[in-house]
Amino acid sequence: MQNTLILLTLLAVLLLPSWLYAKERLPQLSLAKHFKGEMQTSSYWVSEKLDGIRCYWNGKELTTRSGRVLNAPTWFIKDLPTQALDGELWTGRDGYQALTKIVLDKVPNDNLWKRVSYQVFDLPLNTSPFESRQTMLKNIVTTSNIPHLNMVKQTQMFNVEKIKSQLDTVVKQGGEGLMLRTPGSLYESGRSKHLLKMKKRQDAEARVIAYQEGRGKFKNMMGAIWVEMPNGKLFKIGTGFSNVERQNPPPIGSEVTYSHQGYTKKGLPRFASFTRVREAE
Repeated sequence: MQNTLILLTLLAVLLLPSWLYAKERLPQLSLAKHFKGEMQTSSYWVSEKLDGIRCYWNGKELTTRSGRVLNAPTWFIKDLPTQALDGELWTGRDGYQALTKIVLDKVPNDNLWKRVSYQVFDLPLNTSPFESRQTMLKNIVTTSNIPHLNMVKQTQMFNVEKIKSQLDTVVKQGGEGLMLRTPGSLYESGRSKHLLKMKKRQDAEARVIAYQEGRGKFKNMMGAIWVEMPNGKLFKIGTGFSNVERQNPPPIGSEVTYSHQGYTKKGLPRFASFTRVREAE
């Protein structure tokens, strides 16, 4: 028994530094809440919600929001500024699936990376109000003069009707939705009431736990997947899949993104529809 305790203690000591290092490298990013339909301020700074991979530049390397270091080509990162940046790696609207195959590869493909841009929208370590951060960010991007480093456009809007009209325009053009930022707000890590996402449908993540066999035109294919929400509630998703995806459904245990139209009284998503498998970002 004593030998076992000694062994466990030694393992804890050996593993502790790597655990601390992993925690230290986890970027403390500002995360959006859903827009509830009513403005909580007289105006918002509005930008397009990009369907890319959230990416943090710490001055030396690119990491995902989970802290995974991306193996970007040297030419992609060598001239990036020393300041920390918050943004999205992006290849264009509706390009997420292709993007993940490019940026998550262990060995970067130079030709494919030429399709990727780094769309930045904030300075995460800066303590100034949003407008000041945007002025500084614009100066950083302009003076860097890097073709694949771009600043996300922000437009101030003063009523819900104009914001909804902008949402309609973006969605019709193939965009995902909008991001809303409170004027004068500070950058804060975690879910922030000053950073909101606005979409026609809400999105969320869940873990695949089982399949349901298809019937009729989906015979001999997957008919639906059963998933578990972070709060432990179970439900199934039967729409949003292509025939190829039904023949090769998301692996058991994988995380998927789905869209929905709010929640029932039991807390289950209404009209849930599969969007994509969440890659190990």
